[in-house]
Amino acid sequence: MAQDKNSLTVILVCCLVVVSIVALVLGIISLNSQSGGGGGGRRTNTTDAQQPINIYTQPSNTGINDDRVWLFAIGHYDNVLEYLDQRTYTINGFGPDIIDGVCAIANKHCELVYDIYENCWDSQAGERPRGGKGLMGGWYDGCTGWVQTLNRRLTYYFTNPYKKGNVVALYAKNDSTVTYNDLTNRKVGFLDGWNADEFCLARYTNIAGSTLGPNQIFHYQSAERLIDAILDGDIDVAFVSALAQFETTLKRVSPTGFINNCLVGDASIMTRHTNRKLVDWWNDAFKRLVDRGGYKEICESLHENHGHIPGQNYTEICLGY
Repeated sequence: MAQDKNSLTVILVCCLVVVSIVALVLGIISLNSQSGGGGGGRRTNTTDAQQPINIYTQPSNTGINDDRVWLFAIGHYDNVLEYLDQRTYTINGFGPDIIDGVCAIANKHCELVYDIYENCWDSQAGERPRGGKGLMGGWYDGCTGWVQTLNRRLTYYFTNPYKKGNVVALYAKNDSTVTYNDLTNRKVGFLDGWNADEFCLARYTNIAGSTLGPNQIFHYQSAERLIDAILDGDIDVAFVSALAQFETTLKRVSPTGFINNCLVGDASIMTRHTNRKLVDWWNDAFKRLVDRGGYKEICESLHENHGHIPGQNYTEICLGY
């Protein structure tokens, strides 16, 4: 009888221990759930002296936040490189195709942000060109398709190129008698923020009068406004990238094979020097896009996908052709 009582006591003690352990585990789970604890790459908010702190679980292989959204500024100028698709009201073209391909391989969440070009890189008439307030201010992580120039390298960092640099040219009205090699006293128009600016033009020592005075320099924010200025006689000539709009509306007065003295590198993603992580993962993913044939596919399907929009063909745009 005493032995039975002792056995019953042991069983009761064991049950109490088990119940205590279960209660302790349930209490920890409940506390953790209330505090929002948990990893798995999710963002969690905690407080320290009433200040919210964003905590991310970092993947051990890349050091990049899994749930981060990478923002890329892009404009549109009705060209196969980037244009506004009126049906879907999205920016389409070669640039968005490249971004989609690279970000998919890198497993990054990327979004295009529409903005004016001057917020990436700004150049006012007669003033030194400079970084735009959007990219400098961190509104987005990078700007798409910007060629590398001496001035831009003073301010920004670039990925490896994914597109050939622009051809530059001088344009005038179809009935104009202006010649490209003498701009003495001529009024010259430029697209604000583009690499073909008055400082680049001054590098053409074979052109008389290439160093312009303040009253000869006129900047415009769109190709359409610059074309109108030429047609209306406000300026004599435009020094710009050879866009389809100029080719179909104006007369190119500079010769075929006119050297581009404006660039020192082809078109890339332009970003801040503090954003080296973007450059690292982009360069790695772009190399894999090329190695797997994805870049070649994007290039050679350019006409099929975007041929209804004017612009250059893929051999003029893509590297390696």
